[in-house]
Amino acid sequence: MNYNQNRLTYNPIFTKEETKQLDNINKTLSLKKFLATKDLVEKFGFDFVYTSAKIEGNTYTKADALTLLDYGRTAGGKRYSEAKMLINLQKAFSFMIKHDLPINKFTLREIHQILSDELVDDSEKGAVRQRGVTIRGTDYLPISDAIVLDQEMDRLFEIYHTIENFYDKALYLHNNLAYLQYFIDVNKRTARLMMNVSLKADGKMILIPKDEYIPIYVGSILEYYDEGTYHLSKEFMLKSYQSVADFMEQ
Repeated sequence: MNYNQNRLTYNPIFTKEETKQLDNINKTLSLKKFLATKDLVEKFGFDFVYTSAKIEGNTYTKADALTLLDYGRTAGGKRYSEAKMLINLQKAFSFMIKHDLPINKFTLREIHQILSDELVDDSEKGAVRQRGVTIRGTDYLPISDAIVLDQEMDRLFEIYHTIENFYDKALYLHNNLAYLQYFIDVNKRTARLMMNVSLKADGKMILIPKDEYIPIYVGSILEYYDEGTYHLSKEFMLKSYQSVADFMEQ
């Protein structure tokens, strides 16, 4: 199944009712309140890092991840790449929180450079992929031509900036970054960070994935690769947002 350029065409994603639900959750925990509360940034920041790493198959426990990120001690018997994945995710999350980042290819490359540090060759950090890749679990084959891939990334950002619904923008960006596979590796991690860059830029609470929803997330990516639909992606986003609201109401 080859790349389908029509996949980047934008059609409304969230219904009016779903958008209202997301807006109501934002009232429970506004981005402004979140950013001004150090304990919340640290708590949800760790949740984002840990779950994002677990999505990629990282085997660190929460206790081991905390020990690594707080004290720099790696877990015995674990691969260095797993520790580096967590450290890079923490650095990228902090970078996203501290800076007001524009949504463009420069920011995309900057985020990827942080996330891929020591995980890909230095020449491939933040650089358009120069060879073909295959993806486990799907028959989808991304673009292999670097020039075409770069052109499609430009088209993605052009379309992104025409979208008015803030949640549609974020999910459109995430799914299509994952679909294009612009980099040699670390694409989904980059897509999840960029989704939050988008939400933050529009004054919306960032998305904190919960580990119990990982199967939905993985299914949503495969659904988009194979069918180009957002059913599971919306479910994942709505449930992840709701989990933050539920925590705040405790």
